Amino acid sequence: MNEKIIYEKLIQGQPGWCSLRDRSLWKAYGKDRTKYLNGQIPADLSSLPVGQSLHTAALNRKGRIDCELWIANQEDAFYIDAPKESEESTEKRLTSFLVADKVSIEQLNDSYRLYHYFGLESPKGFELCFFNKRFGIPGWDIWSQTVIENFSCMEVPPRILESLRLEAMIPRWGFELTANVIALEAFLNKEAISFTKGCYVGQEIISRIHHLGQVNHLLTLFICLDDSIPQCVQLFDQNQAVGRLTSSCYSFGYEKPIALGFLRKEYRKEGNVLRTSNDYCLKILKAPPPIG
Repeated sequence: MNEKIIYEKLIQGQPGWCSLRDRSLWKAYGKDRTKYLNGQIPADLSSLPVGQSLHTAALNRKGRIDCELWIANQEDAFYIDAPKESEESTEKRLTSFLVADKVSIEQLNDSYRLYHYFGLESPKGFELCFFNKRFGIPGWDIWSQTVIENFSCMEVPPRILESLRLEAMIPRWGFELTANVIALEAFLNKEAISFTKGCYVGQEIISRIHHLGQVNHLLTLFICLDDSIPQCVQLFDQNQAVGRLTSSCYSFGYEKPIALGFLRKEYRKEGNVLRTSNDYCLKILKAPPPIG
């Protein structure tokens, strides 16, 4: 099936699926699991409904990102996935603060597979099924102990997944999310960072930046005025370096190449045109304000 047709069917709410083979999987259980994880992340898991998941990160004491996390809430446990390329560091971070809390962290790579199903209605017959907008439109993460070959609906190609991700401005580890990025620069979703919950690693810096309004760079969406997909390079306003691109792809929604990147806040005005260091011209599509 033509990729443009698949994209349009997904946007219209028709079902589709993909396998998330690039994720490592954990389960956190025990009566102190919410307290323990809330001490590691800026999101507030105590307000996450059962059957839903959220996108967040664990931070270091400088408010920068240690690892990207998706966390799903089931009645007696949290199910956590993170990029395979950061599996070792994520495992270390998830377990390094285990002292007296009654919580266990179990890796599930050998016993579960992770899939994503697009659609408003959850697929039937799965015990571990969590609603989220991992790719910007309604869908469900499915944790399965058996390999699933198909869901009797269209399989979504990677190019469409990336188009959806960028259009929704969802940051990704290794691109928008790195150890050099302060969480407030990249996460524009209020579920990712709470300003009312208790203490967590990195809270002091995040709170100070939030209250003083001193985020210097923010995630921004661009559309390319040329027909070629731009490389991830520096951005300029005349001869002044003002930001950098982090991801780019062809957008099936805009029918043009688009890109995500970080831009200095004084230049983030929708419609502004900037250029890259290799002379691509890009116009700002979306420049939402910082969360909070």
